[in-house]
Amino acid sequence: MNFIDTLKSVELVLSTGEVPLVVGQSGIGKTALAKKLAKENNWSLIVVDGNLLKEGEIGGLPTIESYVGVNSNGSKIEKKTTVYAVHNKLKEIDEEISKGNTVLLFIDEINRCEHTVQQELMNLILNREINGYKLNQDVKILAAMNPSSKYGSDFDYQVVDMDAAQENRFVWLHMEPDYTQWLNWAISAGIEQKVVEFISTFPEYLHKINEGDVSATPRSYERVSKSYKVYKEQKDSIPRAVFLNVLKGNIGKVIAEEFISFVESDASPLISYEDVFLGETLSDSIIEKVKNEGHTRLYLSATNILKALESNIKNDINNSNYYINRFIEFLKLYPLDLMVGIMKDIKNNYIQVYRLAIENEDFVEAYFQTYSLIRG
Repeated sequence: MNFIDTLKSVELVLSTGEVPLVVGQSGIGKTALAKKLAKENNWSLIVVDGNLLKEGEIGGLPTIESYVGVNSNGSKIEKKTTVYAVHNKLKEIDEEISKGNTVLLFIDEINRCEHTVQQELMNLILNREINGYKLNQDVKILAAMNPSSKYGSDFDYQVVDMDAAQENRFVWLHMEPDYTQWLNWAISAGIEQKVVEFISTFPEYLHKINEGDVSATPRSYERVSKSYKVYKEQKDSIPRAVFLNVLKGNIGKVIAEEFISFVESDASPLISYEDVFLGETLSDSIIEKVKNEGHTRLYLSATNILKALESNIKNDINNSNYYINRFIEFLKLYPLDLMVGIMKDIKNNYIQVYRLAIENEDFVEAYFQTYSLIRG
C-alpha cells in the first residue's frame, strides 16, 4: 500500500482497538506516518525505538523496597518487595495522560532488537502491561518493523523474527513507496525544488536498492535537500567534490553522479505559475513544452500551480474568473487521463479553486467529455 492507504488503514485498525503493524523498508516513511497520524488526530506522539533498547530497560531495572507487614502472631515485621523503575518513555506517557491527552505510542524496529527486548516489547504491545506498569486506556499503540526474508522475499536486514502466535496478534499492513505522494509531501515540506524536480524526472530513484553501495530511500532525499541547500548557499567555500561525497553517502555513487549532473546541467525547469498566468495568453513555448513533458513532471507542475492559485484567488477574488479560465485553458493541453486526475485533486484538495471551477461551464464540460473518452 502507498502512504495514504496505509495511513487510513492504520486509523481503521486503531478504531477497532487492535494493534496495526506497519511493515516497510528503512527510510520509507513509517515514522513520518506516525507523526502525521498523531498531528491529524491531535494525539501526543511517544516514540520507542526497539533497536536502541537493552535487556530490562523498557521494563525498568529492579530495586528492593521495604514495607511493614504483619506475621501470623499479629506482630509487625519488615518485609522486602521488588519494585521496577519506570522507563522515561513510560513516564512521558503518564505525563501526557495526566494532561488529558490521548497518546499514540509508536514502537519502531520491533524485529531489530535483541530477543529479550522483543519479548518485553510484546508484553507492552499485546498485554498493555510490563512489570506491574499498565498502559492507560487512552494510549493507542502502533508498531512497525522492517521486512524479513522469512516471508518470501530477499531482504538484507538483520532481524529477530516473531513466532506464529505473536504474528497473529497484529494486523499486518505492508507499506510501499509512492513517488507521486512523496512529491506532494516534498512540496509542502519545503524540500529543495531541484530535489523535487530530480525525483519527478527519475521517479525510480526514490527508493533504489544499490547492491554493494548505499541505497536511496525517501528519507535519503530529506538529507540531500538539506545538504544541497547549504551547498547552494556556500558554493564558493564548499568544493564540488565534497558535496559529491556527501551525496554518495546518502544515495549511492551512481545516483549521486546523476543528481549533480542534473543540477549542473540546469535541466529544464518545471512549468511555473508565472509561465501560465503572467502573459496575456498562453505562450507557444509553454504549449509546446506541455506536449513534450512526461506525466510526472506535468502533474508536479499542476500541483505547484494549484497551490499558488488557491492562495491568489483568496487574495484577489475580483479576478478569480480570469485565473480559473486561464488554468482550464492550460489544463486542457494535458493528456486526458492526467487531466481527469488533476480535476479530482482539485475537488479533494483545493477548496477555493474547486468552488469557482464547478461554476465554470468549460471546466464541467471538459471533465465529462474527457471522462467519457477515457471510459470509451
